[in-house]
Amino acid sequence: MARPGDHHIFLTTDEMENKQKSVTLAETLKLRDNQFEVISVNPNKPNAILDILKKCKWPKAEKFIVNITGGTKMMSQAVFMFFSQQESAEIYYWPIGVNVMEQLHPELKEITIEYPVQLDLKTYFMAHGYDYNGSATLHQSKEKTDELFRKVVGAGSAEKVLEILQAKREDYLRPDKQYYLGGWFEEWLYNFLKTKLNLKAHQIGLNMKLKSRKSVRRTESDNEIDIAFVYNNKLFFWECKVYYTRSATGKKIGEAVYKVSSLRNTLGLQATSFVALMVPFGNNAARKNYLKDLSQLMQVKKVFSLEDMRDKERFLKNIEEYLI
Repeated sequence: MARPGDHHIFLTTDEMENKQKSVTLAETLKLRDNQFEVISVNPNKPNAILDILKKCKWPKAEKFIVNITGGTKMMSQAVFMFFSQQESAEIYYWPIGVNVMEQLHPELKEITIEYPVQLDLKTYFMAHGYDYNGSATLHQSKEKTDELFRKVVGAGSAEKVLEILQAKREDYLRPDKQYYLGGWFEEWLYNFLKTKLNLKAHQIGLNMKLKSRKSVRRTESDNEIDIAFVYNNKLFFWECKVYYTRSATGKKIGEAVYKVSSLRNTLGLQATSFVALMVPFGNNAARKNYLKDLSQLMQVKKVFSLEDMRDKERFLKNIEEYLI
């Protein structure tokens, strides 16, 4: 957040401004209109960037604190060349996911951030241009959901569990119908991740409806995410599906992978997506190879099956490998 007397200058590009990135960042930092300004440059023309920087009427300042972590390589190089000639400038680079900042000017040194900022889910999405509505209200107790999970895993398929079979019937009109048709699995994974990863309520969300802050559509949401959480300032999000064995076609599973993949590129370089399918894959080598190739193509880290989740400790270890 801005300190009294601070003034922020965002070096950006036309492409980023068409996405309202500077305004979004300013709003996230709670900056007033008179506390920031925007300079747009050609990201791949270092000489042109330097010319613009030299022509700017820079405000008088006791100190310029320059962060060159973002932007293209040409933008970072040009900014470094310009501000390294300024006596009152300090230049920093902060790699993502670590608590050590590199000071590059006026001297080289590492600065350990003892109490690094830990983003909550709302702030993370706001910084990427999204508002969201989400409910962490569970339709059944954790104990009830855990019991249903054990039944499905023990039976080897959701279609073999009586409560789920009953809810599938057209004449089943009780309020818990959607819970038994798939909501239970989202709630189980939400509880599992929150507990095992020691996440606080503001770090994880369930059934999230995302709305782009620049969207002109009148729909309630532009995208939906089943589960998302922030861990060490990185976003991890999940698509959860309960399939019955015969309906778990390559096309159906592919749709789940495509859906979660389509969001990844708008949610940051470090955003990581997963798909969790409560259906057995068995010894179907063709399906496993198809999913492996599709996941790599769509940049989805992992598609988990019923077999992957049967051993919860191994499942947790598989997840933790991606949190580092």
